[in-house]
Amino acid sequence: MTEDVRGLLADAFSLYRDSPRAAGLLREALEHLEQPLRVGITGAAGTGKSTLAAALGDWPTRALRDLALLDDPPPGTLTDATVRLFRHLEPDELAAALPPARSAFARQTAVDTVLVLARADETGAGRIDALLTAKQLARRAWREDPLCSGSQGVIAVAGQLAYGARAFDDDEFELLAAFAAVPREELERYLISVDSFTDPAFPGPVSVDTRRSLVSRFGLFGVRLALTLIRTGSDSQLKLSAELVRRSGLGELRDTIAGCFAARADALKARTAVVRLETVLQAEPRPHGDRLAARVERFAATAHDFRELRLIADIRGGRTALSGDPAEEAVQLLGAQGTTPEERLGLAPDADPREVYAAGIDAVRRWRHEAERPDRPPAERAAAHVVVRSAEGLLALFA
Repeated sequence: MTEDVRGLLADAFSLYRDSPRAAGLLREALEHLEQPLRVGITGAAGTGKSTLAAALGDWPTRALRDLALLDDPPPGTLTDATVRLFRHLEPDELAAALPPARSAFARQTAVDTVLVLARADETGAGRIDALLTAKQLARRAWREDPLCSGSQGVIAVAGQLAYGARAFDDDEFELLAAFAAVPREELERYLISVDSFTDPAFPGPVSVDTRRSLVSRFGLFGVRLALTLIRTGSDSQLKLSAELVRRSGLGELRDTIAGCFAARADALKARTAVVRLETVLQAEPRPHGDRLAARVERFAATAHDFRELRLIADIRGGRTALSGDPAEEAVQLLGAQGTTPEERLGLAPDADPREVYAAGIDAVRRWRHEAERPDRPPAERAAAHVVVRSAEGLLALFA
């Protein structure tokens, strides 16, 4: 795919060599093919973009280390994927932030966005079940709202809690543990608001400044949740940190970025380059430019990565008839758990090539049968055909 796009850009550069602006845009796109994937963290003021970017940036995983996270990139910045934050998943807010793509190719291959219901710990006035409620809202929006269904996921995340949980130390854990040891009836009225938590009358010899620092790091919801978790078994800094991160939604977001963006870095960078090429073709029409446009259309028609990502999102979002074990197998074959043959087939990384080939043959036969069943609706058969193409691609590696 990358080589095809490189050829497209080279031919376009020849066509626009006399236009400094167009040539510069094309050169930037060409050079970016060799650079790390760029993921923009965007959203309106107050959504916690910088906090979330910091929490993700501090995560020690290979998948995230191999990409560049851009905190609120300015307009015109070349980005390959976007994590877009919202305070509320309201239609007006979504419509304003998600305008239709102007490029035909971009619309056909719209697999580059994850939506985040930000500051999820504030849902429902910050009750102890706020994160659960926020996750339910996010899941419903992804399944039911057409404005959300085009994304690779809608994920509820408490960014402040995630960042605090990733960064806090043993001293802060001991402080929280000391608070948790105070009888609940004595402590409860000081956990109603930030003002009450920093009240000088707070039980125990902890200074106002220390309490203010703690609530600044975790948020009041995070403090309350941490105390509950300590009382119910998270009795070490490591245990508490892991549980707070898990509940914050940061892990789900990280896995989505890794699976949908980092694992498809070459395809997404190629997409970025082709979108840039279409922009140039539209802005500065040239004789024979229609030939390049036709090649872009052919590229869109044959780029299987984008169909895989679109179908993964549709299956996970409940917008197909696939469910249960067939759905799980489909998303695995489509590359949701990794794009190596072994990962797609659910085999060990060091599986014997003969085992990999046999599993691939079995997958092709099984899904080809599903694709040809006359009793299945057309949309379901079409989805099965995409899975067949993915499985056939594995066998092509052995040719």
